[in-house]
Amino acid sequence: MSSSYKPALLKALVRLVRRGAGFEIPLTAIGHEFVALYWMQSIVFRLRQAASLAKEPEAVQRIRATADANRVRNLADLPQNARNRLDLQIAKILTINVLNAFHVGKPESMDDLYSWQSGHAAIALSEKSHRFLRDQSIAVESIANYWWARYLERVNVLAPLIIDKVERDGAKRGSLARYLRILADSDGNRCFYCERDLGAVRAVHVDHVIPWSFLLSDPAWDLVLACVSCNLEKSDILPARIFIDKLSALHVDRAKLSLASIAGSAFLQKDEVDRYYDAALSVEWPSGWEPPD
Repeated sequence: MSSSYKPALLKALVRLVRRGAGFEIPLTAIGHEFVALYWMQSIVFRLRQAASLAKEPEAVQRIRATADANRVRNLADLPQNARNRLDLQIAKILTINVLNAFHVGKPESMDDLYSWQSGHAAIALSEKSHRFLRDQSIAVESIANYWWARYLERVNVLAPLIIDKVERDGAKRGSLARYLRILADSDGNRCFYCERDLGAVRAVHVDHVIPWSFLLSDPAWDLVLACVSCNLEKSDILPARIFIDKLSALHVDRAKLSLASIAGSAFLQKDEVDRYYDAALSVEWPSGWEPPD
C-alpha cells in the first residue's frame, strides 16, 4: 500500500461525511475524491508521491496519464467522460490494495473506521465512526494533512511549502497588475523570453520565471514581463537555464534602481536563484522551455 493512500483515504472520508454522506459510501464517490486530492498535488503542484515518478502508486500514475492524454492541467477542464472513467479506475484500485490495508497496524483496542467486503460497491460506516468523522472533521483532516505532508517532505526534499500544497483545494493566485508598470520602467518594455517589443501590445502579462505552482508565492525577484503567447505556452514549465542566467543578470540592473524597495521584496543573488531552479529540477519538474523561433 502506498504511504500516501492512508491519509488520502482518511481525508476523502472526512470530506464526504462533512458534505452529507450517509453510513454507506460508494467506492466511486471515494474514487472521485481521490482524483481531486491527488490531482491538485500531483498535476497542479507536481509533488511526487514516491521517491521517483516511475515508482508512484498506481492511482497517481493513472491520474498523470489521464492529464497527459487529455492535455489538461486543471481538473475542471477534464472532459466529463474522462473524469468518470478515471473515478471508476481509482475505485477499482481501492479494492485491490487500499481498503483492506487501511486498518493494518492500528491498535487492537481501536474500532475499525469502516467495514468493507470484497465485491461490494460501498464501504459501511458505523454510527459511531460516522459521528466521529462528522463532529471531529477539522481535527481529523488536519491529522491526515500532517501525515501526508510528513511523507511528501521525504520524497520531495527541496519542494517548498508542502503543507500548504497538501491543504489547498485550489490554486488561487493574487493579482500581479501592480508590477506591470514597475517592471516596464526597470526592465524595458520587452518580453523577457522572445524580446518582442510590448509597447504596441494590448495585453502584457507578468510571468513567474520559476513557476508559481512550485514557489506558491509572488516574490518580485521571480517576476518578468512576457507577451501573451510566451506566457501561455510556457505555462508552469521551467524555462531553459539560459533564462535563469538572464534573470540573475537582470537583478543586477534592478538593484541599481533600488527596485527591491519599490517592489516590496529583495532580489536574490545568482547562486540563490540557481538553487531554486535546481530544487525544481530535483523533483523532476518539467523543464527546458524556450520560445519558438
